[in-house]
Amino acid sequence: MNEVWIVYHDSGPDDNILGVFGSLEEAQGYAEEVGPQWKKGALVSHFPVPWRSADRQTIIEI
Repeated sequence: MNEVWIVYHDSGPDDNILGVFGSLEEAQGYAEEVGPQWKKGALVSHFPVPWRSADRQTIIEI
C-alpha cells in the first residue's frame, strides 16, 4: 500500500477520524454516506504510506 485516504470531520473536538480507506472512491463514498451527520460534513484527505509526523511532508488539517 502506498497511500491511504482519511475520512474525518471538523465539527467537534473528539473522535474526528471516521474511516481509513485504500482508494479515493471508497473514501468519497463513505464521506457522502456519513457526511450529513456532521454540521460541516465529512472531509477527505490523502496521506502517503508510510507517514510519520516527523516527516513534515504532509500538512495535517484535521
